[in-house]
Amino acid sequence: MHNNGAGTIKATMNLSKSKIKVASLMKLDKVDGIKIPKQADIRAEMATIVSILQKTPGISNVQHSLDFTNFIGTLSCNFTSVEALNTFTRTLSKQLDVDMNGYSSFTYQPKTGVFERKSNPNPEAKKKLESLSPESKKSFSDAYYSAIYRFDRPINSVSNSHAKISSNKKATMLKVPALQVIEGRVNLSNRIQLSK
Repeated sequence: MHNNGAGTIKATMNLSKSKIKVASLMKLDKVDGIKIPKQADIRAEMATIVSILQKTPGISNVQHSLDFTNFIGTLSCNFTSVEALNTFTRTLSKQLDVDMNGYSSFTYQPKTGVFERKSNPNPEAKKKLESLSPESKKSFSDAYYSAIYRFDRPINSVSNSHAKISSNKKATMLKVPALQVIEGRVNLSNRIQLSK
């Protein structure tokens, strides 16, 4: 993120470690009562999301990729402000019918150099996890949630004990087991104090 609050966001879903299992699952209609989307469904959903984001004020340069060999999907865009970033989250929430915005939002005060992500556990995600069979839950045991934030200015401090500051002090990474996030045992909130 730049000093003026504009920046780029990139979301990646990387299922390559489980690509053989994912390829097998995609041949099924349902698992544990959950409909498994076909490649065409995923492509159509991504095209809809891209189209909506391209029309979202403050969002530009929307890019995406879908790799069905390694099962890696990316979605990225530029944002003009943190408010536009929150609009990005609300837009995805509405399209995917998941209340992401109620559980995660961003603020930035350029004068004080404080960037903050506020996050709350998502009870819907925990409920869905609990409805899965033990075998299906096991699929999440090697899954991680990673968030990397890069800034123009050096980082003085981070509030989340799981976050690490890079050696050049201009980036921080938070990497935690996905199960702990879904179960609410790890919080993604982080207050990042930049140098003035």
